Amino acid sequence: MLAFSLCAAFCHAQTAVSDTTALKKIRAKYDAPFERNLQSFSCAVEFNWKQHFTEAVRLGDEGTDEEIAKLIQPIGTRVIVTRQNAAVSSGMTDDEEKKLPHGGMAEGLLEHAVQFSLNSWLVASNNALLPPESTPVHVEASASGYKVEFKVQTFDVELMFAPDMSLQSEAEKGSASDRRETDFHPGPQGFLMTSYRLGEDGDFKPGNRIILTYTYQSVGGFQLPEQVSINRESHHEVWHYKLTGCTVQTTK
Repeated sequence: MLAFSLCAAFCHAQTAVSDTTALKKIRAKYDAPFERNLQSFSCAVEFNWKQHFTEAVRLGDEGTDEEIAKLIQPIGTRVIVTRQNAAVSSGMTDDEEKKLPHGGMAEGLLEHAVQFSLNSWLVASNNALLPPESTPVHVEASASGYKVEFKVQTFDVELMFAPDMSLQSEAEKGSASDRRETDFHPGPQGFLMTSYRLGEDGDFKPGNRIILTYTYQSVGGFQLPEQVSINRESHHEVWHYKLTGCTVQTTK
């Protein structure tokens, strides 16, 4: 019966009305906390510099081991995430940061990694990886599950889904380089993105990908990132951080 109902909803979407209905059902399967009543959340960023330098090439402009341990590791980096973006802060003034080793290069690199990974997560948490409900789409069965096709300006975009309607990939039709791959797992309020893979500078190929992974924690009834990793293949560089002590702000 489940297979029959899915087929009825997705396999035979022949008209604009049925395709639109199918898209609405797809979007409803994904956790979108900011479409409920989440306004923002704030967390401390837990990061181990000593461990990081066992997984990344050291460039030399981050500071010495002693400087990192005494001046960089104690910094209380925090992040505030709204529907629009992730804002990362050391809690220091600009002048204080400039007095850090190499002008605060290490802290700046960490803040950039946290911001990039959480802004990428926001794309999924806002359902922006999927076309808006009003978008004309074509939905059909595929070898891997389902395929959704639609236009963005003059580009033909193709989304591939698993049989459970979890998103697997997004690409410009016929383009191997302009591609993004995702993994979604079921959560209490719908699918949660656990992996996001994209090509650096828009060139998706092994050795040139940025691979983001996420685990989750429950805070105030919302599923929020907890452990996050960023693997930048071209630089043999891996970043791991943890969000702790998170609090949420909600709308009434």
